[in-house]
Amino acid sequence: MRVENGHGKNKPNIRKFAENDMADGFNSDGLDCESGGQKKTVKVGTRGSKLALAQTELVIKALKERFPQIDFQMITMSTRGDRDTSRALLEFGGKAVFVEEFEEAILKGDIDIAVHSAKDMPMEIMEGLTISGTLPRACPQDVFIYKSGRSFDRNDSFVVGTSSLRRQYQIRDMYPYAVCKNLRGNVGTRIQKLEDGEYDAIILAAAGLERLGVIKDKSNDSTECFEVHKDELTFRYISTESMLPAACQGIIAIETRTSGEVYDMVRAINDTEAYTQLTCERAVLNRLNAGCHEPIGVYSELHGDHMKLSLMKADAASSDKEKDEEIQIHRKTVEGNTAEWEQLVENLIK
Repeated sequence: MRVENGHGKNKPNIRKFAENDMADGFNSDGLDCESGGQKKTVKVGTRGSKLALAQTELVIKALKERFPQIDFQMITMSTRGDRDTSRALLEFGGKAVFVEEFEEAILKGDIDIAVHSAKDMPMEIMEGLTISGTLPRACPQDVFIYKSGRSFDRNDSFVVGTSSLRRQYQIRDMYPYAVCKNLRGNVGTRIQKLEDGEYDAIILAAAGLERLGVIKDKSNDSTECFEVHKDELTFRYISTESMLPAACQGIIAIETRTSGEVYDMVRAINDTEAYTQLTCERAVLNRLNAGCHEPIGVYSELHGDHMKLSLMKADAASSDKEKDEEIQIHRKTVEGNTAEWEQLVENLIK
């Protein structure tokens, strides 16, 4: 059985995480870390792609720094989404194809933790499980990638690789004559397809590119839209005003059982700001009853106690829509106190 996680029945408690944050003196002395003189082992499940492994290494590093007495063991698993790369996700199950096998493994005791890209998690989480923590959010922007020396004007016709309806609509809003073509596979495979000439351009998340070291992490750079040139390719960051990211893009979600020692460990390394963003953005999707197939972008910006919450909704259509068909994109932004995030969510979806 799956239950909603993000707003409602299993709504994460932001205040609880803030109050129990490591900075407030979380005490791990009570954790049963030793067994017969041996280190306690915690099994961390991950997909096998380079990006998934890199993200899981970040989680394990944070856990080891906080709990050096624990042996954190990486367990690599393959999911339905990894095994079937020939079809678009919406054809055979949506986001759950990357998550459900990990959830079953936690419930069976085969692993203790599952590490996910938060934007790939479905709204429904299996009963008994929860997103217990996050790492600090990486850059949430999308990146437009193409061969250096190429230029794109608004009235040009060219082929863009992306399987995301959210990206398709927004790129077509920027370039009305662009033709979007399905793109699957890991980051390296997608870039190789671009270099092989299968596409004129592709769109990938900045967070994944930066975590893999494909381009330099710009987390300390306040520039919203700029270009990086590397290996005869141009990586152009798209501003969030032009292309609103997917909900929770750039956030690593750490899933465990809803209580217990492992839950407490993850809670101790949780990044409160990223967790607040995850909670609010998933709440927007939940209130809109949005599944995996809708072209929706959600992004929350936090500045101290102030939150700016933005939504992009587009009329659903297939990726082979006629060029002269008008694209209907609706955008809305609300602002207010972070502590009143639930009211901001309600105001946003009105």
